[in-house]
Amino acid sequence: MRRQALRQRVGEALVTICRGGRPTFPDELLALGHLFTGDLVAGARYHRIAPLAHVALRAQHPELAALFEDDRTAAVSRHLHVTARLGALADTLSGLRWLTFKGPVLSEFAHPVPGLRFYKDLDVLVSPANFREACTRLLDEGWRVLLSAESLESEELPGELAFADRNGLVLDLHWAMVVSRSVRSRFTSDADALLARRRPVTLGPTALSTLSHEDAVVHVALHAALIGATKLGHLLDADQLARQVDDWDAVVQRAGEWGAPVEVAAVLGRAERILGTRLPADLAARLGVGAGMRRLLAELDRRRPVQRLRGDASVARLVTRALRPGLAATGGRALQRAASGVSHRIVRRAEPARNPTTPEVLDAYLARVETAAS
Repeated sequence: MRRQALRQRVGEALVTICRGGRPTFPDELLALGHLFTGDLVAGARYHRIAPLAHVALRAQHPELAALFEDDRTAAVSRHLHVTARLGALADTLSGLRWLTFKGPVLSEFAHPVPGLRFYKDLDVLVSPANFREACTRLLDEGWRVLLSAESLESEELPGELAFADRNGLVLDLHWAMVVSRSVRSRFTSDADALLARRRPVTLGPTALSTLSHEDAVVHVALHAALIGATKLGHLLDADQLARQVDDWDAVVQRAGEWGAPVEVAAVLGRAERILGTRLPADLAARLGVGAGMRRLLAELDRRRPVQRLRGDASVARLVTRALRPGLAATGGRALQRAASGVSHRIVRRAEPARNPTTPEVLDAYLARVETAAS
């Protein structure tokens, strides 16, 4: 069997897993041995669905499921550890306006099997007005800053500050939902507005807050689009949240408020085409996406199906990351990105040494955040 045909068969199985099915494999595939199992494992791990693959395969193919047992165990352990730490974090941030999003929330409430979504760290949003106080409290509790002095002093003014606790848990403390200033300037998600709309959830024994459902849909789609929307795990997040939407008019309105209608349309459209996500037939049009752009995205998914990917370099990723409100602007940005990628491959620059953050650098960064948010 040719590698392309093998990749197609495995890609179809990965999609079946994301759709909640249990794929079966014919003897001709199983007979390929490591050629088949290697691609299956690489695909599931690249697409961030390896723990889910363990559950989907253990009945019909226990020998294949065993290949993902460590992934499932790691996902369960991480989720239990994070949810346990959320109680202490809630005490640390008590009295401040904050919410948690992404990892543990999606794992618990937007995944086919709770607790098995792959994630590495914990994301928390606080009001910019409370950001300095939140940082001070974390430092007092023994958390340490991970970002270098160069990162905090850069013109990009990071919208988050990464911390780690004594056990290595990484916490991304956000004052903005988009990390870099150059990208953040294109969107209009206001932290205080998001916090005003937050909704209560319970994770483990802890009562918390997270994004409103409409904001969560928009954020998941935007986050996926900004990194290319090429991983099935990210499309699965969008799919599972979309299946819980009661009011699509509210999602359309919120996407407009964020300034991300084309990103929402692109990611939800890709989820619909690949995972069968139930969407209103006219959603892209209601989001203001033109017919030409809709045809481009559909044709891209037909010709370059992301489920066959095992690495980040792809036309689908290039075009999705370059999305702009119009076809001409999207095409121009895609060409710029392609040229930039070529130049980076030709000229490989050594990474400069990074200096640890000092109290003075941290204070200057926090002052910049307060100025930017005022």
